[in-house]
Amino acid sequence: MSKRSYAEFISKDATSISQILKHAEDLLRSAQALKDELDAYRDTPEPNNQIISVLKRHNEKILLTAQLLTQDEANTLDRHEPESRKIQKLEGDSKKSVNMPTTLSIPPPVALTRWTIEDIPSSGLPPLPPVQDPVLEQAALTHSGMTAKPTEMSYEKLEWIGDAYLYLMSTSFISQTFPNLSVGRCSQLRERLIKNETLSSYTLQYGINKRTRFPAEFDLHGRVGGSQASQNAKRKVLGDIFESYVAAAILGNAEGLSIVSRWMKSLWSTTLAQEIKAESRAQPALPSSYPTSQVNEDNQKAPQQDLNPKVVLSQVIGAKGVKISYNDIGEPKKDKHSGKLPWYTVGVFFDGFGEKNLQLGRGSAFSKKEAGANAARSALENKDLMKRLRKKKEDSLNSAKSAESAQLDYDNWS
Repeated sequence: MSKRSYAEFISKDATSISQILKHAEDLLRSAQALKDELDAYRDTPEPNNQIISVLKRHNEKILLTAQLLTQDEANTLDRHEPESRKIQKLEGDSKKSVNMPTTLSIPPPVALTRWTIEDIPSSGLPPLPPVQDPVLEQAALTHSGMTAKPTEMSYEKLEWIGDAYLYLMSTSFISQTFPNLSVGRCSQLRERLIKNETLSSYTLQYGINKRTRFPAEFDLHGRVGGSQASQNAKRKVLGDIFESYVAAAILGNAEGLSIVSRWMKSLWSTTLAQEIKAESRAQPALPSSYPTSQVNEDNQKAPQQDLNPKVVLSQVIGAKGVKISYNDIGEPKKDKHSGKLPWYTVGVFFDGFGEKNLQLGRGSAFSKKEAGANAARSALENKDLMKRLRKKKEDSLNSAKSAESAQLDYDNWS
């Protein structure tokens, strides 16, 4: 469909009934297509990758059509809006004073799905989405210090809106991608995505700063005969500019929220690439060849055990006389991203079957508990080592059974 600017969107006459009906019919067809395809999975006990793929493919069209119906409603209501409240399009050169809109239309929500490895760009950054509305683009790229009076356009209000959208999107992506992380750890990941250092780096990488009108003190050498902004102030402003650009790209296009959410999902994946890949490797958390349940004396399976790597490691190589211990390796370091939080490294060690203090694996995390689980997981991923220790375990059990049988025969003979 053709692109419409924000100003055009709110000043357009009421939408025709035929157009509303068309959008309603499109929504019904899209929903029916989704239902028809999902019917094939009706007997599937729980969602799998195929079902998630079906949802992603259909939801985008459904949400877009729903947005169009919402816009039909807004356009129809706007027919009765007084002319004094309508926003005038920017005309003439960029220096002409244009008042900030009294209200900004917030688009309906879109589906924000979890990250996968496929979301991480193979190289470079994802393309920067354009701002379709020149009025909002000028506001997003104008520092308040470049306006003659408070009523003139600047990035400040858009930055406030963009900040809220980034907060919401990052929260949704993180909570769906890392369901087993604690709230505190999720907050740490979100802070990495929305802090000034991250957003200002995006502004510089995309060259948005080169298109922005700043006061002279933000220049490389500062204002002639005057002051120069500090590095912290520059970083803060560059982060604000990115947030304002996000808001302008969302509000200036009828499909803006869908476009920007896909863009930010890809862009943020470059910042959390290591964590996304690690989570993907952990799904399923452990190799299917490892036991997830125990067998009792009647050959009946016991209820499935917690798939905590420590528990599974104990099931795989644990036995009578075996000791599996988790010990700190070195002093806690500072996390390279936050620079404040401790980063623990734990090793898992094995004693038994003739082995003494054998290190099976190591793992790091913000807590010792999580680091220990990562160490157990790394040990389980060492297939050659696990195979060797399982063989020793089997030999030990067979020897014990032979000795027990021999003792039983001797007792019976006696």
